[in-house]
Amino acid sequence: MIRSALAACLACVSFGPSARADVIDNANLFTVQISSAVEFPFGDENKGTAKGAGFLIDHARGWIMTNAHVARRAPAKIRVNFKGQTSTLIERLYIDTHLDLAILKIDPSKIPASARAAQLDCGDEPHAGRPVIAFGHPWSLDYTATRGIVSGTKSFNGIEVLQTDAALNPGNSGGPLIDEKSGVVVGINAATLSKSQTEGMNFAVPAKLACTIVSLLKDGKDAAPPILPIQFAETVKDRELVVGDVKELWAAHLKIGDRIIAVNGDSKARYASRVIDKARGAAQLAFRIVRNGAELDVVAPVPAQRKILLQRGVFVSGLLLAAPPNAVPERPVINVQYVERASLGEEASVRYYDIIHSIDGKIIRAYEDVLQALEGKDGQDLDFVLRREIPRERDAYNYLVRRVEIDRVIQIDEKGLIR
Repeated sequence: MIRSALAACLACVSFGPSARADVIDNANLFTVQISSAVEFPFGDENKGTAKGAGFLIDHARGWIMTNAHVARRAPAKIRVNFKGQTSTLIERLYIDTHLDLAILKIDPSKIPASARAAQLDCGDEPHAGRPVIAFGHPWSLDYTATRGIVSGTKSFNGIEVLQTDAALNPGNSGGPLIDEKSGVVVGINAATLSKSQTEGMNFAVPAKLACTIVSLLKDGKDAAPPILPIQFAETVKDRELVVGDVKELWAAHLKIGDRIIAVNGDSKARYASRVIDKARGAAQLAFRIVRNGAELDVVAPVPAQRKILLQRGVFVSGLLLAAPPNAVPERPVINVQYVERASLGEEASVRYYDIIHSIDGKIIRAYEDVLQALEGKDGQDLDFVLRREIPRERDAYNYLVRRVEIDRVIQIDEKGLIR
């Protein structure tokens, strides 16, 4: 009786295999494999090679979307190949480490005729329970799919993300998270939590936020996230934006403790990432806030200053010197982003993340200062005065002098070109 009832119930369930097969067949036409090779790693990047996924979003322009951590912020040789095709070199068009999003550019003539551009879902965020397929190349198993649902939209480390239980593994990064029924891309596969501590906790960049960037780039506008003079306080509730600190121009419009309930009329924009999304390419933002129990409307100008999305630096004596990505404009610094093993810099006991206070007596605050201090100094021993953080003491440093023999000075400019 139980067995027959179970069989009857299963017979009533339609899994739609043909529809999913069509979606997966289509994904094979726009998904690509991406490999990158980094010689000079910035910050938390590693020297070496890495692989991931991406997908074509504009055939005529040759634009391919992926994660920033796949495309790398450091200068990298990036290769891409469509299914069944040989790989070709590709260039970086846009890197956004705030969203972990990147757009690469391939010569359109090198795109196979069979390739199709993916369609991004630029509408409302996908609802919880929406069936999705994660596509990519997990553990080098190329062009494979895993199935799950959208678990919800969450804030993870201050960034808006889609949570999904569709399995993601190394090699899925940058690949599309696809609506199972329509085949549109709702997200860009990005990260997973440790499998030893969690089950089905995977995250994707919302396609809705990627759409803003794509639209601005197509219009020839700067899509880089502006540096907003505000910090939001962490709350225990979801979708609640409370002003934790505000400065500069916005201090005349917003106060500490203000609760933001809408941005540009959008009551769903209650994540910090949504505020930045609304600010991209805009001259001002309209906030609906609650202050002292009363609702108010305020308008604040969007600062012109943008976040630096591509790194530049100087590689000297095995040390990569550059501005850290989280440096604030009012406190510019240059620090050690990488120390090459068995290099002259390592021999001089310079460490990763040391701040360069001066070189040969010249105070160092910017990339240009490093170039000026090293000009014509090849083969000489120069004194580097370093500021090194004292463990467990906030904003406290030791000052150290390290004598470094100058060798192999390599300039890395804003476009990632090495000279």
